[in-house]
Amino acid sequence: MTVDEFIETIEKSHQHRYLYHFSDEANFNSIGEKGLISKATMRNDNWWPDAPGGNALSWSLDTLRGIDPYVSLCFTTNHSMKFIAERDGRLKNARYLAISAKVLKIPETKIAFGVANANNVEILPVEEAIEKLDVEVIYTRTNWSDPAIQQRLAAAEKFEILVPNAVPRNLIVGIV
Repeated sequence: MTVDEFIETIEKSHQHRYLYHFSDEANFNSIGEKGLISKATMRNDNWWPDAPGGNALSWSLDTLRGIDPYVSLCFTTNHSMKFIAERDGRLKNARYLAISAKVLKIPETKIAFGVANANNVEILPVEEAIEKLDVEVIYTRTNWSDPAIQQRLAAAEKFEILVPNAVPRNLIVGIV
């Protein structure tokens, strides 16, 4: 499957027609002005959002793993890191932003097969990663009562799309 075919699959899906980024509503004004900005860019610009979702440990792991120059997106609106940030009180009014699948065409975009800053998580360029993605469980109707399907979906919900530097405002479609 090519990147264009994958984008078409996402856009036609009855499950998830977008990619997603979770953030606190307190950050929406700056996102509206700047788009979604990588942690490395924010640090270089000496700027930080009002309600960051990460903590000192996750930021240091991002730097260690070399993913702080990327904006993290998810395939579904059920990413485990959102729930952890809410539980820990870092995100008081967390919402998902819908991101156009066309973001996958930004050069140097990658896909992580798990939480990107975790040890031993494989990270590949989009073109290579598509062949290894469980597209069926994310984008088609499957038997949700089947424990094997539930396990596949739980794994896929941890995957992340890594967009270099920024997600431009024009690719942020709305709030879900």
